[in-house]
Amino acid sequence: MSQQPNSSTQPNFVGPKPRRRNLRNAIPPAARHVRGWRYFAGIFGGEHIAATEFVIGVTFVTMGVGTKELLLGLLIGNLLAVASWMLVTTPIAVETRRTLFNYLEQITGPYFSKIYNSAILLFYGALAAAMITVSAYAVRFALHLPVQLEPYPTSIAFIVVTLLLSAVVVIVAARGFEAMANFATICSPWMLTCFVCGAAIALPALALHITGESGISEFSGFIDIAHQTIWTGTTPKGDPGISTWEVAAFAWANGAMVHLGLIDMATFRFAHRKWYGVFSSIGMFLGHYIGWICAGLMGAGAAVLVGSNLIQLDSADVAFATLGYMGLLAVICAGWTTANACLYRAGLAANALMPTLSRGKVTAIIGVVIAIAACFPFVAQSVMPLTVYGAILLCPVGAITIAEHYLLPKLGLTRYWSRYLGQKLNLAALIVWMVSLAFAVMMMLTNAISFYFIFIPEYLIALVLYPIIASALGARDSWPADETRQAQREQLLIDFEQNRLAQNEEDQEEDPSDAHTALAAKILLIGAAGVLLFMVILAFRLLLSEPTSEVLNTMREDYFVTTVALTFAYFVLALVAMRVTDGPSEES
Repeated sequence: MSQQPNSSTQPNFVGPKPRRRNLRNAIPPAARHVRGWRYFAGIFGGEHIAATEFVIGVTFVTMGVGTKELLLGLLIGNLLAVASWMLVTTPIAVETRRTLFNYLEQITGPYFSKIYNSAILLFYGALAAAMITVSAYAVRFALHLPVQLEPYPTSIAFIVVTLLLSAVVVIVAARGFEAMANFATICSPWMLTCFVCGAAIALPALALHITGESGISEFSGFIDIAHQTIWTGTTPKGDPGISTWEVAAFAWANGAMVHLGLIDMATFRFAHRKWYGVFSSIGMFLGHYIGWICAGLMGAGAAVLVGSNLIQLDSADVAFATLGYMGLLAVICAGWTTANACLYRAGLAANALMPTLSRGKVTAIIGVVIAIAACFPFVAQSVMPLTVYGAILLCPVGAITIAEHYLLPKLGLTRYWSRYLGQKLNLAALIVWMVSLAFAVMMMLTNAISFYFIFIPEYLIALVLYPIIASALGARDSWPADETRQAQREQLLIDFEQNRLAQNEEDQEEDPSDAHTALAAKILLIGAAGVLLFMVILAFRLLLSEPTSEVLNTMREDYFVTTVALTFAYFVLALVAMRVTDGPSEES
């Protein structure tokens, strides 16, 4: 059996002892190391309050979306994304307690799994490298290093900066799930504060530019300014912008590869309960809703302050114009947290390809390659099309997995049929994946539907087609002995989970901070929250005071200096509080 958890980490939940060889390791390690809601709040807050939000905020402006279309479309799309995590990803992750990579090998065979894991490794490795490069851009701006316009690096100093940033990301990701969650937990509240404060700083400049007055007295005034300067409903070329439903599809598709594509099984296999998918709303509504809106405001405000066209500004320009050096630090930390999550997933995929090595060693190895790739600016220049194509590429595999796990038994077909046949390649899965991708390519070539809608029918095609082809290739057959052994393994896990939940109904076991938090730590956390609140109050004081142009510039410069000191104070308080509340970090 798997090694029992340390008693200092959580209660020793004991399920029925397996006596047969086939029942060994029936309880996956993740079932013995469940985590509390704080971890998932930190993961989603950190990953989705990220450097990409600066880019996407500007993208909506250049796509010509209207103000009302943006507000409503983002609401719909992010609700659909949260529903996907709650209803699709988390239930299967908790039921199996396995990563998608591990489970996929069970249902599709090692050859298919290696092909898929290779695609995951390349996709998330490239995305991690791109996020590191974005962070390096911010440092380049602060150190006045040469602008990197070529596909390759043109500055030794830029290479050194990028490698140093990469080292931080690799070290945190190599330490595993808990280290990544701790890092994101500290950074995400401060990064959200930066987005809100940056928008508050940008609004007076926009109002002064449009109306001649820096004050905004009511919400209708904000809507008018937003419609005139930010989300105007037309592209820079004067063409009509995208619709509400296209905005919604964009918001839903942005994370489709991890929720509908089930990659986030790697994260939610540690969830204490199936409904923990609801904590994805922290990332969706704080990062993808408030973050994208604030980033658009910051971008438009930066264009006015710098006196340049918005499409000519990068994330460092936007952040520095609206937040000063604190903004540059925000870009760096946002890139780090996103790169951490991407590198963690890439490490899991690589670990499936190299199972003889530990996950930490594998993550370190691919981290070196990613660090080298991050030195080449062309990786960051390709990040936006990479994420869109990633959703189209990976979502069908999630549909195949859902069909195998849920639909086949309901249709009277045999789950794991390909494994029972001894196949190393599930031909039905490969055919369905290729057909789905062929449909997507045809839609892109013919422009039959909007690019952002393609993943929806593609997903449904795979979901419907897989049971049909699997039935024709052997899923209708029965293997009583194999099915009985598999049922025994599954029942053992079910009994273990029920026993654990019965002994601990209040989720007291999964969060080490519940057992280790002292009064001093609570005071430190309250102090850190107070620092962030004070930063927001100062920003809104500037917004609501209606200063003249000269006074506004002075107040903005004073705010930049003050927030540097407040940021330092926040991280000191948060880091000390984390050390006090830090529990055991060993992960099986």
